[in-house]
Amino acid sequence: MPDTQPSRCKMTPHEQDLVTIICPAIQSGKVIRIWYQNTTSGLQDWRTVEPYLIGSFPRKHIQLSAWFLPSLDQSMVGQKEGWRTYLLKSISEVQILDEIFPGLRLDYDPLGNGMKEIFCAAKKHAIPFMKIAE
Repeated sequence: MPDTQPSRCKMTPHEQDLVTIICPAIQSGKVIRIWYQNTTSGLQDWRTVEPYLIGSFPRKHIQLSAWFLPSLDQSMVGQKEGWRTYLLKSISEVQILDEIFPGLRLDYDPLGNGMKEIFCAAKKHAIPFMKIAE
């Protein structure tokens, strides 16, 4: 469940709803799909991600830190798997999938790479993700 302490960051009702939906997925290690509009490029599409953390930097928007899992179509146009941040205000829909991600990524930072406020985060003591050698 999301932290119930009062937030120092002003959250919109939409962002509060997303925190309520996404935090349980983070805590249970479930993969999610989000409908996301990139504010820079204007591109809108589904993003499948392993959600790790929701937080904010000082005087910045609330963000989801997640490991992006591109679809085949996204891979074919050059999108690569890796860490991404997504502004909550740019997420309009969330689907919680049945898929559980295999463990934490080795370079996961539960402190959010210097975020000022963390609303929920995957626990660092979980089993680390290990890539099997090919």
